[in-house]
Amino acid sequence: MTTSAREPEGIHNFRELAPYPLSGGQRIRPGAIYRSGALELMTADDCSWLTGEVGLATILDLRHPDEVQPANPHALSGLVRAISIFPEDQRQEDVIAELNGLYGAGPTPERYLHYLDVGGKRLAEAFAVFAEPADFPVLVHCTAGKDRTGVLIGLLMDVLGASDADIAAEYGLSDASIDRLIRYLRSSGRALQGTDEEIRARLSTPPERMAGFIALMRRRYGSAEEFFVGQGVAEATIARVREWLAV
Repeated sequence: MTTSAREPEGIHNFRELAPYPLSGGQRIRPGAIYRSGALELMTADDCSWLTGEVGLATILDLRHPDEVQPANPHALSGLVRAISIFPEDQRQEDVIAELNGLYGAGPTPERYLHYLDVGGKRLAEAFAVFAEPADFPVLVHCTAGKDRTGVLIGLLMDVLGASDADIAAEYGLSDASIDRLIRYLRSSGRALQGTDEEIRARLSTPPERMAGFIALMRRRYGSAEEFFVGQGVAEATIARVREWLAV
C-alpha cells in the first residue's frame, strides 16, 4: 500500500493510513486518517503542510499527561483532543512499571491486550472521533506512534473489515522509523537502557505481534466491534464510522 509521499522533517513515524481493501469490496477512505509519533519537534514547514495540503482538522493525542510538555506546546495544539489510553490517576512511570512487571520490558500481544483492560473506555472515546466527518482529516499519535496508536488503528481496521494480513502489515510499517524514534527519545531526555541492538529490538514492530494481539482480542471479545459495544459505543456510532471511512 502506498502512503503519504511526504515525510515531515520533525515528526517521526508519520504516514497516511492507506486505502486498504475491505471485506465488503470497499476500501479505507484515502486522506482521512494519518498516524505518527510525538509532534513537539515539527518544523514550520511541517505545520504549514499539515494545515494546508493535508487540511488537518483533529489531532487525537493518546499520550498520558506526564508525557506532554505544557511549557513547549507544538504549533497545532489548538487541534488537539487529548485522550490518554493509560489511567490519568496513576503516574506514567507507575503504569509502565506495572506493565513491565506483568509482561516484561518490550511490547507483546498480551501487553497490548492489557491496554484494552486498563484503557477500554478511553479507546472507545477515541474511536468515537472517527464517527464525525467534520473532524477529518484526523492525525492519531502517541509518543512512538506504534503501540497505543497501533492498537487503536488495528481495532479500527478490524471494525472496517480490513484483512488480518493488512492490519499486521500496517503495524509493521513503523519499523522503518526506529532510528528517528530513538533520536526523538534521546532528544527529549529519555534514558534508553541497553545496547543499540537491544533498543532497536525493543522498539521494533514485527507484524506477527499485531497479528497475535488481534487473535487474542477476538478470542476474548469476538471482534473489535463487540469490544467497542461492550465499552458503551452505540451501534449507530459504529455504523457512522463505517459509512464515512469505508468507501
